Amino acid sequence: MDVRRGEVVELIIGAVIVFGLLYMLGVDITTLLSILQIIMTVLTCLCALFFVFCDLLLIFASEKHPAKLLGIDKDGGKDGEETREDGKNKMLSRFAFYEVDGERLRNWFPAESVMRKRIYRQSECFVRIARLGKKRLVFDRHSMVIVAAGTLLMGLGVVGMTLHWLFVLGIL
Repeated sequence: MDVRRGEVVELIIGAVIVFGLLYMLGVDITTLLSILQIIMTVLTCLCALFFVFCDLLLIFASEKHPAKLLGIDKDGGKDGEETREDGKNKMLSRFAFYEVDGERLRNWFPAESVMRKRIYRQSECFVRIARLGKKRLVFDRHSMVIVAAGTLLMGLGVVGMTLHWLFVLGIL
């Protein structure tokens, strides 16, 4: 799925317009806020499921491989798969690329931009490669920290949202 920043902004503007129209049509503000809370709950649960999926991949379907950091780049697809027809790159984020067993593989998570020199060193390292069908998903050390922190934080978010809805529905 190719989502650009402009499309996300358009989605947000569209949602604001829909909520504004619903409010002008007489829908109560508490109902609109409840709808917003439901949307936030669903998104939090989806994020939590994504991180649990990544955890399961790392635990059960990955192998440790020696790798060498080739660099951080926007491009890197095979046969131009990451490039649009007009030659412009469709990737918004930069990714770390590693050489593993003679093959150039892209890290599954975007590269950090703030502390790039500390995180990505131009030396030999180890990455975990998970197989998902024919795809080989690379998790470097930074990605594993993201997955662990994301699982913890999204788990806390799901617990908080669950408790919130239990109180709202009068179960607790």
